[in-house]
Amino acid sequence: MKEDKIIQAIVRLANVARNEGLLGTLPLTELMPDAFSRRGVKMLGMGAEPGDIRALLGVEAERDARIKRLVIEGLAGIADGESPEDLEWRLRLVARKAHCQCKE
Repeated sequence: MKEDKIIQAIVRLANVARNEGLLGTLPLTELMPDAFSRRGVKMLGMGAEPGDIRALLGVEAERDARIKRLVIEGLAGIADGESPEDLEWRLRLVARKAHCQCKE
């Protein structure tokens, strides 16, 4: 399970950080399974503040979630037989709503 591997990698990073300091986590960046989490480990190893890590990665996670929502809605609409014109209109509405919610 992917979640288990991520948890194990983070616990390993925590042990290294505790024993060697945050800089010691940088060589372990490749333990992470994707570019998103590798960026986070690099930020950690370079001494980023917890709030900065949450803020910067949070923005990226929200953007990725919006894109995934569009893909899900678009593919489901196609499977449901929705016309391309109606689908485009609905997806633009979904994108606009998601964009507005992220600014709140």
